[in-house]
Amino acid sequence: MPAPTLFRRLVLAQLLTSFAMLLVFGAVFYVERNRAVARLSAQRWAPALRNAAGLAAPSSPAAAEPGAAEVHVVDELPPGAMRTDAWAPRIAMLRETLREDGVPAGRIVFSPGQGRPTTWVQVAAPDGHMRWLGFDDEVVESHLVQRLLLSLALGFVVVASVSGIVARRLARPLEALRRRIEAHDGPGARTAVLSAASSTATLEIAAIESAWRALGDRLDRQESERALLLAGVSHDLRSPLARIRMAAELLPENPDLAPRRASIVRNVDVADRLVASFLEYVRASELPLESTVDLSALAERLVRTRDEPAAVLSLSAPPRLDVSRAHELLLERLIGNLVDNALRHGKPPVRLRLQADGWQALIDVEDAGAGIAPAEQARMTQAFARGEASRGTPGTGLGLAIVQQIVHRMGGTLSFESTGGTARVRVCLPTR
Repeated sequence: MPAPTLFRRLVLAQLLTSFAMLLVFGAVFYVERNRAVARLSAQRWAPALRNAAGLAAPSSPAAAEPGAAEVHVVDELPPGAMRTDAWAPRIAMLRETLREDGVPAGRIVFSPGQGRPTTWVQVAAPDGHMRWLGFDDEVVESHLVQRLLLSLALGFVVVASVSGIVARRLARPLEALRRRIEAHDGPGARTAVLSAASSTATLEIAAIESAWRALGDRLDRQESERALLLAGVSHDLRSPLARIRMAAELLPENPDLAPRRASIVRNVDVADRLVASFLEYVRASELPLESTVDLSALAERLVRTRDEPAAVLSLSAPPRLDVSRAHELLLERLIGNLVDNALRHGKPPVRLRLQADGWQALIDVEDAGAGIAPAEQARMTQAFARGEASRGTPGTGLGLAIVQQIVHRMGGTLSFESTGGTARVRVCLPTR
């Protein structure tokens, strides 16, 4: 399950907080409205209830409300009456207000009527009899709960919309910064124009971007200096190597000197290959990715120049497979290194397979060798790393490091598999 984004976390936090506040507000509003309506109803009907019960008016009698004179008087609890909780806010307030207005209210029940429901109040008359006095009035509106729930739902929708907008404005600068960091591809790539979302960035995000730029500039300088050093040293080494090779070839044709001359030439060749690997490693991080390359044509040309029999090296590829944001020399080096490793450290036959998978190009190089152990796979993509099985085989330890560097620059992935006596190296590259 992918980790939640900052945007989702912000929205979720705001929604939960707002929902809790809406619930509290709704509960308080519901209780207070019930109490207020119950008090108004009690004050309106108190004079009529006193008159119906034959009770004396209090010291400060309440004025009778117009239209509040019809009171039902019965001795027994009306059938179908619905009992209520005495502690309910509206019942407690109704009883308390009636008592303040001189009506000694006891139990209070409700019964449905033709229009408004009837509220029945148990009152002790002056003769000592308990009577039920009823008045037709909605102590609490019948559809208050539905309207309150609808209001809460609408409020929640408004809060969710506002939360989404606020969270998006907060997360957009971070998302833009993440895209710029991911798009960084060597020196100078960070000079791109900032997106419009940066105008809404907070001070903290601006500080993060400034620190990243400073760190990236230092890394760029170090990378440029390292590349310049490797290129300079490699270039300068080739001249003395060429002179050493020429001096060895100018040695007199003497059977006693032939083994020594062959050894000199052999070591010069090893050093020259090492220098060439250095240059390729530097080139892998410097060549621009600005071209569209046909992988199928490139692989066919590379296999043809190898001049290996089909039983040793075979190719399976579609008629055309284009990869954008690439460089032909880098892709040629990538495929060439994978094939070289399979031929040198694996077992024939070696099969090079190209195929399209959606918006990806898959490059598979398979051989009949044991492959790379899972514990060694991460180390083998580092520069100058060599496996135990290749200690006696000529090589520089830069082949897979160059492949990994090219794959990383192009936004792809490199993986290793070993199943059923077949070792496979797979490279996935985006085609767009």
